[in-house]
Amino acid sequence: MAITAHSMPDRVYEMKISGTLTWSDFQTSLRESEALMTDGKIGILVELEDFAGWEPSEQWGDVNFFLKHDADIEKIAIVGDPRWREEALMFVFAGMRHAEVRFLPEPELELARIWLTG
Repeated sequence: MAITAHSMPDRVYEMKISGTLTWSDFQTSLRESEALMTDGKIGILVELEDFAGWEPSEQWGDVNFFLKHDADIEKIAIVGDPRWREEALMFVFAGMRHAEVRFLPEPELELARIWLTG
């Protein structure tokens, strides 16, 4: 599993996730995104590339980051294979948070970037 992440212009934090997402890698990326939130709200772009799901772990029930930073995230765009749509939206608590959340198919990556910065 690999996560590559970096800050983009316009306060967008972009994460590319491939393989199986581990709890440890996920926590590292959350700490990195947290550093951007000190200066205001951010957008998050998650690109699922050759994604294989989440490692089995009871730790996924830990919602501390969500509770602490829900108001710090303005928009979340998830781009990937449509077979992951429902699980990915559930994973980011779509519909239960302040941030607007959208899932777009892989060919619409650039559209996701535009939506996040618009």
